[in-house]
Amino acid sequence: MAEQSGKLALQSQEWIRTALFQIMEKKEYSHISITEIADRAGLARQTFYRNFQGKDEILLNYLEELMKGLWQDLEETSVINEEILVALFRNWRSNIPSSLIHNIVTKDRKIRQLIHKSISDSFDELFVHIKKDRKESADDTYRLYAHKSLSATVHLMLIEWTLNDFQMTPEEIGGMVSDLTASIRSYL
Repeated sequence: MAEQSGKLALQSQEWIRTALFQIMEKKEYSHISITEIADRAGLARQTFYRNFQGKDEILLNYLEELMKGLWQDLEETSVINEEILVALFRNWRSNIPSSLIHNIVTKDRKIRQLIHKSISDSFDELFVHIKKDRKESADDTYRLYAHKSLSATVHLMLIEWTLNDFQMTPEEIGGMVSDLTASIRSYL
């Protein structure tokens, strides 16, 4: 019984996510209601709230999944280098839904905030792992600000690269971000 309930929850979550992305094709994220998402998914609002606290959680979960595989590979090296940055940009371009691109292009501020939060949260998780390998020192303040600066730079470059219709290859943009953040990353 619990297994069947779990499968239904996963199916409902997928329908809700799909519904959100379908609506985002034509409407700005900030103007989409929970009722619209539930209706498109063919579910009651109550079912929506059994699965998600709000629409931001849907998008953050998606973005978290997008980053997860990349960071698992990184945990083995404990270093953010050009190769990892190239992989991040490649992963972004390959997996970002067109509805999300549409909302970046329409400059929906909430979308940008959620993307920034997902990147920052991903880096937070990564740096907790890296920090375990280091002893605390006076450099921790620099490390904290370097970490936040790197998150902000990656976010900005992802958004600009998307707005410029991915004109640069992932290798070119990853290399550029690597060069621009070399001094920042030296504190990590």
